[in-house]
Amino acid sequence: MLNAKSWLLWIILAIPFFAAGQVTIPKEVEDRIDRLFSEIPKEGPGYMIGVLKDQQVLFQKAYGLANVEHQIPISAQTVFNVASLSKQFTAAAVALLILDEKLSLEDPVHQHIPEFPKAYHAIQVKHLMYMCSGLQEYYACERSNGTDWSSVNFFSIDTAIIANFQYGKLNYEPGTRWSYSNINFMLLARIVENISGQRFSEFVQERIFEPLGMHSTLINDNIFQPIPHRADGYLVPEQSNSASYFQEKGVIPTSAVPLLQVRRNSPHYGGSGLYTSFADLAKWDANWYTHQLAGPAFYALMHQRMPFDHSKTNDAFGLVFGDFNGEQIIWYDGQTLGFRAYMMRFPEHQLTVICLSNLETGPPPRTRTDKLLDILLDYGILRF
Repeated sequence: MLNAKSWLLWIILAIPFFAAGQVTIPKEVEDRIDRLFSEIPKEGPGYMIGVLKDQQVLFQKAYGLANVEHQIPISAQTVFNVASLSKQFTAAAVALLILDEKLSLEDPVHQHIPEFPKAYHAIQVKHLMYMCSGLQEYYACERSNGTDWSSVNFFSIDTAIIANFQYGKLNYEPGTRWSYSNINFMLLARIVENISGQRFSEFVQERIFEPLGMHSTLINDNIFQPIPHRADGYLVPEQSNSASYFQEKGVIPTSAVPLLQVRRNSPHYGGSGLYTSFADLAKWDANWYTHQLAGPAFYALMHQRMPFDHSKTNDAFGLVFGDFNGEQIIWYDGQTLGFRAYMMRFPEHQLTVICLSNLETGPPPRTRTDKLLDILLDYGILRF
């Protein structure tokens, strides 16, 4: 910790930086942050972590490589698969259609998806958004061709939806229980497509990414599409259930290498499938305060919570309300083959922390984020 003299000097020096919205982090603090990532080898995959305060970058740093083969380092411009952080963007597309008065949360889903099974007709859009539809998760359903749902066996969002439709029954009455399920957000993406007449990826590009200047962000609905600055995903086989499964199926040899480079070969969008960078997520974060996209009404809708006949009340539109050291946060995390991501925002303080990783089996980004905040609070760089 800083002694009294250096602490006073730090406060004096920090005043102009706080006023400008940016802070020079003392080396002692940065060294302590570096120790959080000390086990990350420079020649292996790693993390991009950063703190945003008052729409400015307070701190950002990259650890490890975006591509191990070519020794390309991670940076703020590196594009990661952010897995379930994608859900808030699917929800945002739905919110825009609601504000366009083309959709309502109370609409029956079969109104917008004509092939929706009759057994599912009690489900409304709100049940998909708040994950209380009663639908079976797609990977718990049987595929018509008999193969499993691992990414080595190609499947599309249509494959997943059809498998669910063939399942043909609800696990519970809509609104009576909560259960996390990607199929809900796959169907929300399909609703956006049916109403807009566009591919989901085109709709969000036109209505969200381009207006906010998120030029490195896209929905990966085409697995053959080159993605500039994309990070490759990795995992340590001995720490991965996926690697164990691939070994059992004979996809990889049992004497696996210490690190596997992996990539989904199945487009999984709606619930996942977003590729973006720290720099672009900073622009998305700023919108919560500038209201550039669709004004304050969009903000209010995205943060709307709704009561149902179950006890979970902290869900919003692809976002979750929570608590950190007594302060309200809004957060979401994600994990997919080769990647993990976490984003937490303190709305009352215009403070956000983002941690992206291309190492699926590393320590969770949420753990890194909490420890980083503890350091910044310890040194008074952040104050609640």
